[in-house]
Amino acid sequence: MTRSNLLMALLMLTGIIVVGQLYLTIPMISAIAAEFSAETQTASWAGTAFGFAYACGFLVFGPLSDRLGRRVVLVAGLVAVGLATFLLSLSADISQFLTGRVVQGFLAASFPPVALTVIAEALPLEKRAFGISLMSFAFLIAAPLSQFFGAGISETATSIMFMLSPLYVIMAAALLMVVPRDQRAKPNAAGKPHSHLSEMFANAMVSTSWLAALTVLLGFVSFQVGTVLLAQDGGISAQTVRLAGLPPLALSLFAAYLSKRWTPSVTGRVGMVVAALGLAVAVIPGAMIAASAIISAGVALAVPGLIATIAGAAADHNRGLAMSVYTFCLFVGASVAPPLALSLSGIGTAALFGLPAAVLLIAALILTLAVSRRAKAHSLQPATGER
Repeated sequence: MTRSNLLMALLMLTGIIVVGQLYLTIPMISAIAAEFSAETQTASWAGTAFGFAYACGFLVFGPLSDRLGRRVVLVAGLVAVGLATFLLSLSADISQFLTGRVVQGFLAASFPPVALTVIAEALPLEKRAFGISLMSFAFLIAAPLSQFFGAGISETATSIMFMLSPLYVIMAAALLMVVPRDQRAKPNAAGKPHSHLSEMFANAMVSTSWLAALTVLLGFVSFQVGTVLLAQDGGISAQTVRLAGLPPLALSLFAAYLSKRWTPSVTGRVGMVVAALGLAVAVIPGAMIAASAIISAGVALAVPGLIATIAGAAADHNRGLAMSVYTFCLFVGASVAPPLALSLSGIGTAALFGLPAAVLLIAALILTLAVSRRAKAHSLQPATGER
């Protein structure tokens, strides 16, 4: 196995166990409530507490990797996650558990944006697009796999955290051996090694991709939570619905090919429209299994498509920050989804699945307008002399 292939294998495996923490507690809410003698509504914050801290951490660790280098942030972050996960296993009450989830989520944010930037910088040019697709697949497959694990194991939440804690340290040691040392960002032409957000907000391709990212996991996680809620009412098996959504996630492996054929932004937008279609199908009685497959297929194209769009549009000196804001937006959407789904479920399935579908379509339209404006501006450059 070549060094680059080993690097990708380790990053994918680590991505599954890191990102899986976001989804792990979705099927365990009742078990967490029982373990700590807490209300179910309070226990449901185990996912949201992790998710918001996770999203906020991206804004810290991506820019930090621009300054300190990717390798040190990646390795130190995983060791810290392992320690936080171990301490979480010692929680004596629900307050300590939720506080621990906040700390765990914040530290876990050291992995995804830095891993994506390592792929963009460390892999050979011909492997980068496929590397992004593989990493996207790992992030996505973490959702059903962690839920299968959480729903299928009989251990308490704290026992599960104790079992998982050494895995992060083991992966840190392995990545220390294979991640290149020279991952520090280079200065830009003006001699300034770090950019400001204003520079990237002025880049319509980057800023509208961030907006689109807000909607992707909002729709995906809203469907996951909706599946659990509908399963509680009877009539469907949550595990069967999750299983139906597992194979289509492999479409993310073909996103690199589609991005070359269609461009990354087209791939991302097609994925968003397909995911919205799947949410619309979910409103139809008895169509949850088909909806699961369609939504997973859409998300499998949207996530790597948007990653590749941002990676290509951002400059070398701000790519870490650009990826950080992208992942922040992605998982803010995922964090908002559970309480939003709980609220919308009281109105009906049309609201529960229809609202996320609508925002996906709106975001896809906005991104399309940005692409169109950029193409028009480029076509005018030879005639106007604009740069």
